[in-house]
Amino acid sequence: MELMDYLKWRNDVSFSAAPFNEIDNVLLSYLAYADFGELLQEEKRRVSIETCLKRFCKKHDLAEVRKSKLFIERAPLLLEDMVRGARFRGTKVVHFREVFDKEKVQQFAALVFLLPDGTRYVSFRGTDLSITGWKEDFLMSFTAETEGAKEAVSYLNEVAACVEGDLILGGHSKGGNFAMFAAAFCDDAVKERILKVYNNDGPGFREEIVRSAAYRELLPKITNIVPQTSIIGRLLSNEAAHTVVKSTAAGIFQHDVTTWEVTKDKFVRAEPDAFSDFVEKSLGTWLETMDDEARKSLVETVFSMIEMTEAETFVEFGENLFKNTGLIIKGFGKLPKEKRSELTAALGGLAEAGRATVLDKIPKITLPGVEAKSRSEAEERSGEN
Repeated sequence: MELMDYLKWRNDVSFSAAPFNEIDNVLLSYLAYADFGELLQEEKRRVSIETCLKRFCKKHDLAEVRKSKLFIERAPLLLEDMVRGARFRGTKVVHFREVFDKEKVQQFAALVFLLPDGTRYVSFRGTDLSITGWKEDFLMSFTAETEGAKEAVSYLNEVAACVEGDLILGGHSKGGNFAMFAAAFCDDAVKERILKVYNNDGPGFREEIVRSAAYRELLPKITNIVPQTSIIGRLLSNEAAHTVVKSTAAGIFQHDVTTWEVTKDKFVRAEPDAFSDFVEKSLGTWLETMDDEARKSLVETVFSMIEMTEAETFVEFGENLFKNTGLIIKGFGKLPKEKRSELTAALGGLAEAGRATVLDKIPKITLPGVEAKSRSEAEERSGEN
């Protein structure tokens, strides 16, 4: 069974009968992708999920939403099942905030869910489909504090002053990173109220964050949940414990939380697979070869070419893929020689890091009467081929 089956199977089990669990966390972090700016209509009071569903249905056809191939566009469908059972019925939504600034490279959204049992879950939205949102993700490789991360801290401090009691924080993808960052660097009085922080297949941090006292104090409260072929969730550093779960999808598509397999109150456990290990090691090795200035220059160069297409989202980019690909190729040709060389060298370095990782994982062969083959011999054979 997958994530959405949980709502149909366990929806009538109240929180008093079965306490809040890791699956509930993923549901609420996933639901943050819904356009609550539209659903809450700038109301300051608490709005029930029942009201949110009614408003959504007035403007959208649920049957059409189900056809979407993009899992973040299907997030509002959660409301349909949540209002039907005792577990989530009556849940209130409050303190929605959304900030999008192309110039500052900031894509942020968060809200608070007030559950029937009194649980207060602060949900941070992950990366949306915008070019700006993805660019902010890449900034994390050379910037300790992105604009979205700073906004997350400010948001948490402000909502904590308005919401009483203990808090659970969570988010999917970049939202999980924001949840951890906000919890680590919020006011001390707020930190004391945080029970748990869920990072659902979100990236980690640069080393200066991981080494900070604020992050290290938070470690016991962090739960990382990643699929067995996690890619996004194994980027950068994160020393908190990882729970690996099984997915029905393959490769990067396991980032879609609706493919994660469930039991009655937890996800089906798995082991990280070889490809996930390969990506983590090869990307880590590649990044180590570049200083911050080189990383910054690479990100700015790549996104300057993407932005030349004038597409605001990757959906728009894909709708004119042939034309936009041509524009990028032309843009590459117009780059200064040093930028072209830099980009070519970076891509070559990534390929080499991947090759080295593969060679490093070649098992040593031990057969009766035959000496074990060393890694250097394997590399020699690779070079000869």
